[in-house]
Amino acid sequence: MSGRDAADGNGTRRTETEGDPETVVVGAGPVGAVTALYLAPRFGPVTLLEKREDPRRAPGGQGRSLVVMLSARGWRALSDLGVADAVRGICVPLHGRRGHLPDGRTRFTPYSRDGRPIWAVERERLHRILLDAAEAAPGVRIRFGQRVRSVDLDEPAVLVEDRHGRYRLTCRRVLGCDGAHSAARAALVARGTRAEVRTLDLAYQEIDVPGGRLDGAMTHYWPSGRAMFAAHPLPSGRFSGSLFMRREGPAPSYAAAAGGRDLYGMFAAHFPELTGAVPDIAEQLAVKAVSTLTAVRCDRWVWQDTFALLGDACHAMAPFMGHGMNCGFEDARVLAGCLGAAAGRAAGLAAYEKSRIEDADAISRLSYRHYFTMADPRRAETAVDVLRGRLTALFPDRFVPLYERCAFTEEGYASVLRDERRLDRLAADLLERHGTALVSASDDRLRACTRSLVPDTATLEDTGCS
Repeated sequence: MSGRDAADGNGTRRTETEGDPETVVVGAGPVGAVTALYLAPRFGPVTLLEKREDPRRAPGGQGRSLVVMLSARGWRALSDLGVADAVRGICVPLHGRRGHLPDGRTRFTPYSRDGRPIWAVERERLHRILLDAAEAAPGVRIRFGQRVRSVDLDEPAVLVEDRHGRYRLTCRRVLGCDGAHSAARAALVARGTRAEVRTLDLAYQEIDVPGGRLDGAMTHYWPSGRAMFAAHPLPSGRFSGSLFMRREGPAPSYAAAAGGRDLYGMFAAHFPELTGAVPDIAEQLAVKAVSTLTAVRCDRWVWQDTFALLGDACHAMAPFMGHGMNCGFEDARVLAGCLGAAAGRAAGLAAYEKSRIEDADAISRLSYRHYFTMADPRRAETAVDVLRGRLTALFPDRFVPLYERCAFTEEGYASVLRDERRLDRLAADLLERHGTALVSASDDRLRACTRSLVPDTATLEDTGCS
């Protein structure tokens, strides 16, 4: 930042600049970088402030192989911003997930009925591509080592601390993209916004899994009811694994390990197949950090015409549907569309909030629920479950599986969830009218029974901004 620095009586540097940015984005993670790339060409200069140092300069990277998923919403943003081809070069296509059950059986679930894949990518490598693109984009400036201490919603401005001290940076709008433990969000909370930030009763360790034994075209998971292990392929041929267990309670849990129970013994008892497949599993369990999962929900995302939250800062969720980052990228796209379509900035931010908040709540609920669906190998299908499956097969254009709609369309998550509940009610209604024998009835009988209840066409709800 060019200009002269002058300290006031409180030790805060008053920075005189050649021109304040139109937008300050707090947080230069993937969602922050995507937000800057969307806004700068249409709405003027953007300054990204990141409290950490530049990850591209860190020797040897972060030492983590955390994998995130890219589905249609994420690819839409990457395509809009001109980086899709670069990102696709570091991705692995995944066509489904294979469950390795305790009784030795396996169960394959395709991600789509027509063979379309979702894509696994190492978060760190994706982040570097996005930072490079943002740094090269006209009107975008990235400043690392800049910790935002507070946000003034009225001016608006941010109070920033770096190695030289503190300074105040003014702008026209502030966007909080600084994650689940957002400092920017505190400004909204101070104005009465209700923000629920809770640590889920699940924790995890990242485990490196050798390649060779597992099919590299799918996600693999090992459910045990009270714990789960998942592994995603990397371009190197190895797999990035995650052990999920409860934080508290009896074994298997991380609390039990902290209380003296042997973590390796718990792992071996629940995942014997993996004990042999990962030769150094005991060493990894002993040294790998245990990370918690945080969920965030806010009843307000914006303030007048000066401030908005995006990504995990307003809707951090469990990772089990693979949509946290995709949802954050969609936030950025919708925000840019709403700002461009509205008559004023306040109207644009209000339209963004209205468009996104219900969808974020829906995918957050679905993401946490999906863990328990995957983790319990003994869960028996109910009559409603079986009938739902048959209806989906008989009427493929009218009933699209929930995961497929979330991953391969840009339909609102809330609309998908509502339709899922309607399908549950339809199946329950059919069973009430015709009895459980309908589950095994012929296709012709099932079609006849549903003729008056199944609509000819599906109704899709518009998100409001494009």
